[in-house]
Amino acid sequence: MRYLVSRVATVATVIAAVFVLAPAAGASITPSLNLDQSAGKSAGAAQNLGMDLTFTDTGTDSPHNLTLNLPPGLLANASINGGACLKTANTSGTACEVGSGTVTARPNVLVGLPVPVPVPVKFYLVPPPKPGDLAGLAVIGTVVAVNEQLGSTGDIRVRPTGDPDGVGVTIGLALPDTLPGLTLPGITLSVTEIQSTFNRLRYPTTCPSTPARVTASVDSYGDSTLHSLSAPLSVTGCASLPYSPAFKVSAIQDSADRQVTLASTVTQAATEAPSRSVSLAFPTATLAPNLASIQALCLDLASGTCTQVGAAKATSPLYPATLTGKAYLTGSPSGLSLTLVFPSPFPLTLTGTVNLLKNAATFAGLPDIPLTNLAVTLNGGPQGLFLSTCNTPTGTATATVTDQNGDKTATVPATFAVSGCPGVPAPGGSSGSGNGGSGSNPGGGSQNASSATGVTVGHVKLSHARLGGLRAGHPTLSFRVNATRAVAKLRAVTVGLPAGLAFAAHHHRMAHVSVRGARVKSLSLSRGRLVITFAQPAAAVALTIGSGALKESSVLRAKAAKRAVKALGLTVIAQATRGRRTTFHARVSDLGR
Repeated sequence: MRYLVSRVATVATVIAAVFVLAPAAGASITPSLNLDQSAGKSAGAAQNLGMDLTFTDTGTDSPHNLTLNLPPGLLANASINGGACLKTANTSGTACEVGSGTVTARPNVLVGLPVPVPVPVKFYLVPPPKPGDLAGLAVIGTVVAVNEQLGSTGDIRVRPTGDPDGVGVTIGLALPDTLPGLTLPGITLSVTEIQSTFNRLRYPTTCPSTPARVTASVDSYGDSTLHSLSAPLSVTGCASLPYSPAFKVSAIQDSADRQVTLASTVTQAATEAPSRSVSLAFPTATLAPNLASIQALCLDLASGTCTQVGAAKATSPLYPATLTGKAYLTGSPSGLSLTLVFPSPFPLTLTGTVNLLKNAATFAGLPDIPLTNLAVTLNGGPQGLFLSTCNTPTGTATATVTDQNGDKTATVPATFAVSGCPGVPAPGGSSGSGNGGSGSNPGGGSQNASSATGVTVGHVKLSHARLGGLRAGHPTLSFRVNATRAVAKLRAVTVGLPAGLAFAAHHHRMAHVSVRGARVKSLSLSRGRLVITFAQPAAAVALTIGSGALKESSVLRAKAAKRAVKALGLTVIAQATRGRRTTFHARVSDLGR
């Protein structure tokens, strides 16, 4: 075969020296697009999709920049091979192969020479070629029995919220006009057809009467004019998709005020239809809006100066990592909204309309992306969105959800109790007082922290927590905080005590607070919490607060004397460099003697 190609190239060179090259037929292409859905059209299913792109009347021109816009809901699976394809390029075997096809091209040489050449190709999912991309697409062609990449790596990206084509996948490719081994120096190719099959694309879960369309745009080497083309995508069986989301809520009241850290989670099976709208309503007798939270109102998200009021996490079967976003209070005083902002590679902005009378937030127009878990945690603290008087510590929240196709709506209840209110067990079933806290990185939750175990949230660890001297009325508190990465050194630590303990108000607290690992710059009380600021950022600190800085209630001392206290709540907020805050809601079981 190599010999044959070599002979053809030699003959072409000799003839080119004798004959005049054919006159250019003009720099223009006429593209068309057809889809092959013979593999199936079922909503929400993973199916192969064929595409046939043809370019006629090209003369000596050839298509150059090709952009494919898949309609919302037609998604590539970036989690194949356990997500390894997004980390290391693998263009052999089948682990990262996502499609195959044939590229047909005609060498631009003499009249009648030679005939169009078909080149078999395979498509591979590879690491993102640039920041913000979901993944990369490598096209590997088999030319003269040798596998080589054709052109540069294409980019696969998720279109952001507000894009005219909707939230979906866009694939960008730069098509080459030469093929290794088939062209001579100075001689180009005209691509006339690209037949491809993309493997196991996840189909949309909406079945509109007018089908959605796969669209494309392409220019050529000889003409920068963009040509637009499209083909309808048929989807069937939306009404038969299962849809039964689950809903749960947890709430923890701050130890120093009435504000509440509120976490809500909606879960679904991967095979269910995603939700188009989600409305969350909370009982006003149990939770009430905190009017002071208006101080956190963000009038311009693009400013980069808005105060974060919570966080969001989402898990999709089509992506190997958890998606994390930030929550902001947006809108205006007369019309509030809760906005969740996710960064690339899923640049989504989800805005929920807040109804203060119904104590509810409604998110509509959610994208057709399968999520097995969507969790939103709203901070406590002075600007927390919710508070509780504990008069009615238990209530039932409801999630009203509608599927993407709009033909199924469900109302899912979730009963919860505000931990920290009298008589309400702490999370995990332990008795004791509730925990509080605020911060831009919620999600530490209430977890056990003692001298034997530690709690790590993000890149900060709380460990060796101990409360002693309770039975004698001389309480002491000690714990350690360290940053697990050098980029997140500690600048300050805020300590919130459990019910029954308080900080002394006198001016000699400094003498009873010991800090190892850092020099103290300032020490102050803010809303009943002790704020310790360090003179220089520190990688790790060990704090001991002596009995001279603490006051114990007679109720707590009596319980401790009877050994009726098994664990107490502790809130620690670690302020790191670059403005990062990590909140720990810990249960301290090491109560000393």
